[in-house]
Amino acid sequence: MSSCRFADGRAHLSNGFNVSAFYEVLAAVMASRKTTWRSLARETEVPEGTLRRLARGGCPDATALAALSAWANLNPADFVVPAPNRLPTLAAIASVLQSDPKLERAAARDLETIVYLAYAGFRQRH
Repeated sequence: MSSCRFADGRAHLSNGFNVSAFYEVLAAVMASRKTTWRSLARETEVPEGTLRRLARGGCPDATALAALSAWANLNPADFVVPAPNRLPTLAAIASVLQSDPKLERAAARDLETIVYLAYAGFRQRH
């Protein structure tokens, strides 16, 4: 399958996910393992049509992304380009809260809300 970049070399982004970079790294892992696209589809149970769409710059669905990432030992978060208006600090805090096994989901969401409100309040004062 060919590269999934625009003709001028720019990467395809889908909702902040760098599809081009993911595809290129996946292709490199496949080459190192001497795996074909057909074999990859069979091993991951991701339809070949999804792989073709990925090659054209389409973002895979969550299930396909998870299967391909697990197969290639990739972290999908490494391919997310932060939006200019996104606050990385808050995203990091939210991620830690959501992944804390000692917190119930509702408690994590409540803490996130408190942090977001406090952060917004401090930003307005300074």
